[in-house]
Amino acid sequence: MKRGGVLALLTTGHALEHWYLGLMGPLMPFVAQDLNFNLTQVGILVTGRAFFGAFSSAASGWAADRLGSGRGMLVFCLVATALLYCGIAMAPGFAILALIFWASGLSGQTWHPPAMGLLGEQFRERKGFAFGIHGTGATVGQSIAPLVAGYMLLLVDWRQVILWNTLPMFAVAAMLAAWLPPFQPAAEKGASGASFGGWLGQVRQSLIQNPRFVAICCASGVRTLSQHAVSTFLPFLLVREFGAEASWVGFALSVFIAACILPETLMGYLSDRIPRQNILFSGMGVGALLLFLIPAWGGSPVLPVLLALLGGLFISMRSVIFAAGIEISPPNLGGSVVGIIFMTNQIFVGAGALAGGILADLFGPKAIFWFIGGLILLFMPVNLLLWKIPPEVAVGPAAPEAGPAAPSP
Repeated sequence: MKRGGVLALLTTGHALEHWYLGLMGPLMPFVAQDLNFNLTQVGILVTGRAFFGAFSSAASGWAADRLGSGRGMLVFCLVATALLYCGIAMAPGFAILALIFWASGLSGQTWHPPAMGLLGEQFRERKGFAFGIHGTGATVGQSIAPLVAGYMLLLVDWRQVILWNTLPMFAVAAMLAAWLPPFQPAAEKGASGASFGGWLGQVRQSLIQNPRFVAICCASGVRTLSQHAVSTFLPFLLVREFGAEASWVGFALSVFIAACILPETLMGYLSDRIPRQNILFSGMGVGALLLFLIPAWGGSPVLPVLLALLGGLFISMRSVIFAAGIEISPPNLGGSVVGIIFMTNQIFVGAGALAGGILADLFGPKAIFWFIGGLILLFMPVNLLLWKIPPEVAVGPAAPEAGPAAPSP
């Protein structure tokens, strides 16, 4: 299969992998009402899934680099996630719901290391563009899903909404199994024969001890936390503080996600030509200010504009972050780079969601947006400082041997 076909197939799969992230936003207030749990327990749900996802990201990153079998990991991701959400639809109470919801973090995070590792190889000199297209697939899926959920809730209950929406995921899993060629990117470089200790040492020296990679992980963590905070808690803000209906909640979330469909590809394209860190720092600063404004304007017609600006800036930075991470890393660690970044994302999301849920129960849903905006502003100078430290200062003379994954275009 030509690389354009691979990109199209992986983008379609990515859209379905993110479908349930968009679907659960409008459903969650009604799930909480039906099963009688509060916002702290919503935070516990998101935190548990995030920490399971962090473990899965690290493990799947290692597996993608050392064991290959990327196609099997991708098919497993979609099938297992669909089956787990069938279980969520049948959950009788919070305890069972939590266990299944947490387990979905294990399956959902197995997508990114093999998919993005393959794209990083197929598009060596156009990584930003390829990751932008791949990210746009997630955006399309995650922006359509809230609209579908919001309007389906007018006809059926939340359990039936979830069950009906498993069908596309099973269909795309079958497409991947039938059409995507088997691939083992790490094996092509001889990486699969390396010991676990050798791999761990290379990851530590080339990635964990590289201050610029740490800065990229921190930027990715606060960006992802912001996206999940809006997707998870905005419905509660609109329903409880402003009396919004399910269809309006679905529309608001769709605007937030869909706003980055074009900007994400554009940002990926631009980041191949201008310094990626400039895009990251400017986007984070403006995004923090927008988060402060959402609680004040949540009940006005200005809200969709604020959400569109926030989504267009913050979600669009995904492709820039991964392109920057892979660019400063050794070629044979592409899956590990993606796995570590996603592991960091899930740690930030887990800790932030729990803190946000507690704050929401104490001070109301508005407090979450002030908390996340302040956290972003706190991390900006830390990231700037880390980025200005030359890698050789942290890891010594051996660090430059890693080099970029591909020459800058």
